[in-house]
Amino acid sequence: MSGISSNSGLFNTALAALLVGSPGIVIGGLIGAVAWRSHRIGGAALGAILGFVLCLFGWLYFGDVVMK
Repeated sequence: MSGISSNSGLFNTALAALLVGSPGIVIGGLIGAVAWRSHRIGGAALGAILGFVLCLFGWLYFGDVVMK
């Protein structure tokens, strides 16, 4: 018997998405803060959100392409 559980609830799915998209949060936040100097916090927040979404969708798309 394996010790690995296959429970995939809402919390586990959200945590996995956060872990996969986390590089986009950091990189997007930095780029947003630098690119929008007059509103650094807003730029960092917007960049982090966009970076997360792009990183997550990129992982989903390229993960699907690589696995086929």
